[in-house]
Amino acid sequence: MNYSLRDMPAIPLPGRDWLLRQVTRPLPFSDGRHPLHDVDPDPGLFGPESVTWRVMREPLLILGGGRALLMQAAHPLVAQGAIDHSTYRTDPFGRLQRTITWVTMVTFGTTAEARAASRVVNRLHERVAGALPRAHATARLASHTKYTATDAHLLLWVHATFVDTMIATHDALVGGLSDADRDRFVHEWRAVARLMRVPRRLLWPDYAAMRRYIAEEIAGGPVDPGAGSRMVARTVLHPPLTSRALTAAWELVAFSTVGLLPPEVRNRYDITWTPAHEAAHAALRVWLRTTKGALPRRLRISPVHDYAIARVNGELGRLRLAA
Repeated sequence: MNYSLRDMPAIPLPGRDWLLRQVTRPLPFSDGRHPLHDVDPDPGLFGPESVTWRVMREPLLILGGGRALLMQAAHPLVAQGAIDHSTYRTDPFGRLQRTITWVTMVTFGTTAEARAASRVVNRLHERVAGALPRAHATARLASHTKYTATDAHLLLWVHATFVDTMIATHDALVGGLSDADRDRFVHEWRAVARLMRVPRRLLWPDYAAMRRYIAEEIAGGPVDPGAGSRMVARTVLHPPLTSRALTAAWELVAFSTVGLLPPEVRNRYDITWTPAHEAAHAALRVWLRTTKGALPRRLRISPVHDYAIARVNGELGRLRLAA
């Protein structure tokens, strides 16, 4: 896999046996616990009948996490905020676990849990500000361009790329969403956007409008990966790992991530992606979609979804899940 500086190892071209071994390995940030504790039957922001619960109950969506990060970091100011104010390099899995915790709480938690998790993130955002250094400037963003994590347009980009990634990953690895489902998912996540202080006036009425926004930001807007974006990408795709088993598992995550990126973003990151890579990724997508029913339950339905269903139905006492 080549990342602009062309000093990174190549993506392995996975065969079927390799895929079978890696898909059941635990990911390095997965500790088997979940952050939900509220026993109130409140369904939260979405509830059992929502498209969001149907989409987000899929454990395979974790394979799209890297796509969301690279889409977000393709905006140089978002990448610079991560470089200047986060622990993404020194503690990448801790940061990822905290992101997963927030997603879990806003998706499957009670309304109180969703609001509490979002307040924590918003307080952190209030302290994030800086400027783009000369080394990370691009043709579209000059050096010394200022940024803050509370900027409405940066918040909008982060929100759009997350929502788009969840839909794109579900389409690629699970399938079954209709156009109406995608529109409803986008509309349902307006509730999260409001918690994260994205102005209502900037949000989209449907999936097609959100996709147009993303395409416009890439084609002629500020979204163009610079040196800072590539710095973030190196850690996302090649984090520090000490175990050969975890390194092998992360190869699957990195391979999935790169294959799920829009081609124009992948090209602007200067990531090499050959027809052989595309064929292998297509095989992975087909294999996951067609064999999903035979996978262990933990790879088919998230236990957090089961917990939330039991909470809403007043049946928590019958469900045994790690606290």
